[in-house]
Amino acid sequence: MTQLTAQTPPPPGDSPGDSPGDLNEEHGGAWIWPTIVLGLLGLQIVICLVAFVVATSDPSGAVVRDYHSKALAWDEHMAKQRAGEALGWGVALVVAERADMLGGRMVRLSMKDTQGEPLTGVAVGVSAFHLARASQVFDADMKEAAPGVYVTQMKMRKAGRWELVFVARRGEDVYSFTLRQQVGADGWKPR
Repeated sequence: MTQLTAQTPPPPGDSPGDSPGDLNEEHGGAWIWPTIVLGLLGLQIVICLVAFVVATSDPSGAVVRDYHSKALAWDEHMAKQRAGEALGWGVALVVAERADMLGGRMVRLSMKDTQGEPLTGVAVGVSAFHLARASQVFDADMKEAAPGVYVTQMKMRKAGRWELVFVARRGEDVYSFTLRQQVGADGWKPR
C-alpha cells in the first residue's frame, strides 16, 4: 500500500521558480537571437562599405570631366577641331625614356607652321593619363624652351601607353589635338 503524506506548501518566495538565479536561467537565452540578427545586419553594412570603397577606388575607371556640357556642345567642338586642323600646324612629341626620382618625365613638343618654320609664342596646355589609369589625369602648362619647342615636366612614373591631350593657342588660333605615346621603363634607377 501506498502511504500518502501531506506536505505543506513552501512559504512565498521559496518556490523553485522565484529565485533570481532561476529567473536568469529561464530567460538567459533571450539575448542570443537579437544579437545574431543585429550581427548579421552589421555584417551586411560592413560588406556594403567594403564594396563601395573597392568600386570607387579603382584607378582604371574614369568619368569624363564635364561630359554633359561637352555632349551638348559637340557640334561646336567639331567645328573648332576642323578649324584647328585647317591651320596646318605640324607637331612632334618626345617623352623622356626614364622617369626621375619623383616620377617626372620631360615632355617636349615641337611645333611648326605650314611652311615648316617654328611656331613661337604659342600657349600650350597638356593633360595626360595612362590608358590603364584613366582616372589619374595630370595637367601642365608648357614653356617655350627654344623657338617652336615647348617643354614641361609631368608626373608619368608608369611605363606603357599614355594619352596626351594638347590645347595650343596663338592669338585667335586654337589647335586641340590628342597624341598617344608609348613611354619606356618604370621609375628612376641610379646609374
